[in-house]
Amino acid sequence: MWRWDGQQWVPTDLARPPQPAGPKRTWIWWAAGGCGLLLLIAVAGGIYGFVSLVHTFQRGGLSCLPSDFPRYPSASTTRDYTYYGTNLAPGDTHECQEVLASNDDVSTVTDFYAGKLSTGDWKITSDDRATGELKFARVSRPLTVGVVDMLGRGQHTVIQIKLDS
Repeated sequence: MWRWDGQQWVPTDLARPPQPAGPKRTWIWWAAGGCGLLLLIAVAGGIYGFVSLVHTFQRGGLSCLPSDFPRYPSASTTRDYTYYGTNLAPGDTHECQEVLASNDDVSTVTDFYAGKLSTGDWKITSDDRATGELKFARVSRPLTVGVVDMLGRGQHTVIQIKLDS
């Protein structure tokens, strides 16, 4: 390998000429880091949204029951079901079934619903405390009827509510 020094050709010590520096690829690392950060934010947001939805459901925020229906304090929702269709009572458009769980005993829960369903737009039509069953109706719309069953499990109570409207 030879090079021209301006006056003559002289041998070079290098086996090959130096190559110009290639383009830097640091932008790839910045792009990968940005994508990783966006993925992390999306996963964290998804987890937060799911946990919020579960807590809202457990507090009865997504209940099929009317908003003025009495809600037992500190009870958590274990099942919420709305049925639309045939085989309903005449005049009904849907049936709501909700199951709640409480750490209070049956008599405390029964007393709560007996008191709350005797006020406002609700009235009790049948009170059978021996079986833990309260039947009720809406005052403003007598076709809206339902039943609350309290099932004792020691100090734990399962509250089953069925509302036809």
